[in-house]
Amino acid sequence: MVLIEVKQVTKSFSERLFKQKTVLQDINLTVNPGDFVVLRGANGAGKSTLLKIILGLQEPDSGEVKLFGKSPKSPSSKLQIGTVFQEVTPPNELTVREILDLVRSYYPDAVPTQESLEKFGLVDKQNAFPFDLAGGQKQRLYFALALIGKPKLLVLDEPTKNLDLEGQEAFWQEIAICRDEGVTILMVTHVRSEQDELQNLATHIITVADGTLTYDKQPDKLDNFPTPVFEEYRSANIFKILGQQIWAEILQLYRKPLYLMGTLLLSGGLAALIPNSFQNKVELLLLFVYISAVSFILFSVDRLGKQIALERVEGWLKLVKVTPLPPGIYILAKLFVTMLILLLSFITIFGIGIFTYDLEIAPFALLQVAVELLLGVIPFALLGIALGYIIPPKSVDSIAGIIIIIGLFSAGSFPVKELSFLQDFFVISPFFHYQRLVQFIGQIGDDNQVLLHILWLVFYSIVASAIAQYAYQRDRLSQ
Repeated sequence: MVLIEVKQVTKSFSERLFKQKTVLQDINLTVNPGDFVVLRGANGAGKSTLLKIILGLQEPDSGEVKLFGKSPKSPSSKLQIGTVFQEVTPPNELTVREILDLVRSYYPDAVPTQESLEKFGLVDKQNAFPFDLAGGQKQRLYFALALIGKPKLLVLDEPTKNLDLEGQEAFWQEIAICRDEGVTILMVTHVRSEQDELQNLATHIITVADGTLTYDKQPDKLDNFPTPVFEEYRSANIFKILGQQIWAEILQLYRKPLYLMGTLLLSGGLAALIPNSFQNKVELLLLFVYISAVSFILFSVDRLGKQIALERVEGWLKLVKVTPLPPGIYILAKLFVTMLILLLSFITIFGIGIFTYDLEIAPFALLQVAVELLLGVIPFALLGIALGYIIPPKSVDSIAGIIIIIGLFSAGSFPVKELSFLQDFFVISPFFHYQRLVQFIGQIGDDNQVLLHILWLVFYSIVASAIAQYAYQRDRLSQ
């Protein structure tokens, strides 16, 4: 089996207005079992670009790439790969052990966490957070993550960049062990001090320059290396992956209590602004439903957008995307935990309504209101996820505010009779249908088209989910 097959790949980037810089030109590369391929060259020569194209993080302008005979964008093609990237920051609210537990859940036959900790000298740091680790310790963690799935192919991008002398010695010892076990290696480096090690271990040394590949070392055969046995890999248990991903999200939320407290205080503050003069119980109920709906949209877009944008900027999302984690599981876990936050916000708002404003609502009816509002906000939450792949973290708050303003107008909260064409547009807006659902929940009016509004929201949920998954795959920052 050919592990990596690159055929006639060309890649250019926009350098200045109307000017393209070609970094790879009609590149051909084949990596077979047992190879140790080293890509070297000056900064900007195209080494990392070629690596990202092979891993499915970047699209070539032309040509074809196969990874284990499959598309590099397929999660199943990543089952037998381990990767070490430069400049990756794991979630700072998870400990070293929890990060290893999370990533090992993506693989069907992973190395036990304790064994990985002992192997890479991280036992003393297993309860430490990433920001407490020194540069060499972080690099050991990244290498542990790369090997935890028992890969047949190891892809390394400047793996010794931040290692001290002791860490470098341990790294090369581990590489020698991987070679003895028949692991195929593709490594990018430009460190001159490593040339002696590479001459002894590497089977192919390739210089990348001027968009082409030049072979500096290429063996006739690889009789000295064991041929790996390639099994028909099964995927890891999808429910186990989802459970571990949700647990990781909950831990991150638990360790950021100020964010949760701020969310609940803001929700309670909105509810406390209602004047005590309200006597009409129906209108009071509708008002509390409206406040819940507005806070749901605001928090779901803001939280999901900001969290994903941060993971992009810090490089963690790039590392996750070269694992077998399905995009849908990643999105579903974040959506689930956001729904828990919104539920707490709802309890806060209606708790104030019941105990301060004597709001009368039966427990079953209250549960029904919560479920309908949560289901109705799903398309907006998915919109927040999609925005997280497009905009930087600092812009999320502003975008969320703009979305609320647009939502108020398109839901019909402010009349625009003079602009009839806008009214026609608003009728198909998800905000319009969510507002009608809110009115139905609040028992205002007799809308006999509530099923239509629900179907529109389901439609927008499907569209937003597709956009979010597409944005996940096409994320420019990962490129």
